Amino acid sequence: MSHLKAWRSAIIHCIADPKDVGIDAAYEYFEDGLLVIQDDKIYALGNAVDLLPTLPDNTLVEHHPDALITPGFIDTHIHYPQTDMIGSYGEQLLTWLNTYTFPEESKFSDKTHARNVADRFLKELLRNGTTTALVFGTVHKVSVEAFLKPAKSIICV
Repeated sequence: MSHLKAWRSAIIHCIADPKDVGIDAAYEYFEDGLLVIQDDKIYALGNAVDLLPTLPDNTLVEHHPDALITPGFIDTHIHYPQTDMIGSYGEQLLTWLNTYTFPEESKFSDKTHARNVADRFLKELLRNGTTTALVFGTVHKVSVEAFLKPAKSIICV
């Protein structure tokens, strides 16, 4: 058996579509759960009290009693160049674009600026549990290059 690693925490994950089975049957929640990984795949998932006795003695178990493990979140539309203008005053769309968005996005012709924002943006996505995202850059080639370089180091296929 390959080396196992486990995380102990509250765990929630979806198991079915709620419109097909109802809300209560659409997820599993383990108040004291255990997620066990072997060879980068889920080996076991369930109540810690049931799974811990089945693991080899050398299994590394990280315990996070005040955390909640969830599947990664998916964001289907996000603009990384707008990172520094999040929460800007809402106006009519064209006024908002001309006042906030276009001036901010014009800064992304500068490779250093684009790289700094891309690094912060990617760290924030991961810090908040977003593991999959459809990300938009600007019309500037360097904005996309600045995003793709650090993104390649964290992409898992």
